[in-house]
Amino acid sequence: MKKKIFCLFMVLTICIISLAACSSNKKETPADTDVNTSGDSAKTETVEKEDSSGTVAVEDAKEDLAIERYQTSGKVVVAINSGRSTDSYNLFANFNNYYPNIEIEQITYTGPTSEFLTAQAAAGTMPDVVFDDASQIYYYVSQNWVMPLDDFVSEDEDFTYISQPIIDSYTYGGKLYALPMQAHFSSIFINLDLLEELNMDLPETNWTPDDYVEFLKQGTTNEYSGTEILWGIDEVFAGSMSPETSYYGYDMENHKFNTAKSWVDAVNLMVELRAYPGLEAWSLRNSNVDGDSNDYVKKFGNGNVGDIHMAFKMGKILTDPRGTWDVSWLKELTYKWTLWPWPQGEGAEGHLPMHVDNSWVVASTKNPEASFEVVRYLTYSKEGNLERIAMYEEGDTDVNTLKEAFYIPTTNHPEVAERFKALESITEGIAYMYDSLGTSFRADLSKIIPGWEQVNNEYLSPRGNDVRDGIEDAASTAAELDDVASKAIQAYWNEFEEKLSAINK
Repeated sequence: MKKKIFCLFMVLTICIISLAACSSNKKETPADTDVNTSGDSAKTETVEKEDSSGTVAVEDAKEDLAIERYQTSGKVVVAINSGRSTDSYNLFANFNNYYPNIEIEQITYTGPTSEFLTAQAAAGTMPDVVFDDASQIYYYVSQNWVMPLDDFVSEDEDFTYISQPIIDSYTYGGKLYALPMQAHFSSIFINLDLLEELNMDLPETNWTPDDYVEFLKQGTTNEYSGTEILWGIDEVFAGSMSPETSYYGYDMENHKFNTAKSWVDAVNLMVELRAYPGLEAWSLRNSNVDGDSNDYVKKFGNGNVGDIHMAFKMGKILTDPRGTWDVSWLKELTYKWTLWPWPQGEGAEGHLPMHVDNSWVVASTKNPEASFEVVRYLTYSKEGNLERIAMYEEGDTDVNTLKEAFYIPTTNHPEVAERFKALESITEGIAYMYDSLGTSFRADLSKIIPGWEQVNNEYLSPRGNDVRDGIEDAASTAAELDDVASKAIQAYWNEFEEKLSAINK
């Protein structure tokens, strides 16, 4: 009897080893799912596995984890702000192709997220997930409305494709509280028809502030202007001119301002451009002649002068500071154009001004595992992003109409990157921005920095305007801002950290 058992054991062992070594061995799991580019239900593709120094065992272990992930069950209530224009119907329509045991209930709300959540918290009806939020995540954290996600992402391979600067921006007190769902970039709009008429070439994607100055001057003639408006570009250039600086010279790590190092050069650049005759169309709105005309009207005509972008819309402006979020209305222009990367300083290639929207799990959720899987799918997962990209591959349908021309993923997963860059709407400039996710800086600090709006309204904006208008000197103003604005922002940080510490206790 013992011999028979031993022989049977040996046969089974040999069979197992042979199957592991066989190059034709195939498994079908949700982790091997590839999205149907039509946006319909997903199709399952088998993946061959080769035995090479134990890699089969590692791959099988990963698949086991994936199987467990996709078997998560429960009901998840997702709150969506009706004012957000995210194209997301594929995400929700195909969610159960991956998570058949999770039921999603979508609820929409209007107005600020903070007001909605305050009312829900008082009523005891908080959602499980907040989707596509672009407001103040630090405030939600301070109210104990947000669940830390570190334990959920710690061994997730898809999470490793998010750039560290983005992860850091959602980390408070050493804990990760939100996940990025899409990126935007401040950019330079370029009128391609006018570029051709002026016999000019597109700049390099890594062009410098000096290149930008010469480009605008070259595009300024008796009929055209280099840009419509320059106001506020110094705040962005303060970050892009040096790899060591951020928006308005803010130091993300130490919570203080270093405007003397970066903003002074940036605001002086803006002042130089404004002084060039006719370069900034807005500066031509400066005189009344016979009570009914000014230099702006003389140059561009008496159209809808109440529109501050009249000349821009007429096609008489070469460039304008715009964001990728503006594409929804820019596509209505009647001439050819493109969005180009923001100019970067020497040694700061790819240091671009970036804006990020996020999704997060509400701390009071009764089903943290299912809620996280929903947020994971909606934000950085390979399958979720491929589903979302499929919408832009297919375009408008009889059922759904796209609101945007594209979205910029926040994952650099190779399959996502390949499909994203293959979209017809992804130009050279947009692709460069996407490739710069890991080297870019946050230009939407009001979303992630405690007290930013208050400090900006009290110190940065009024003192900065004095410099822009030539009333005050840039260097002396910067020295003042580095002192008073840093003390103010640190006070807000201290207050936030005290609340966070109490929550963690």
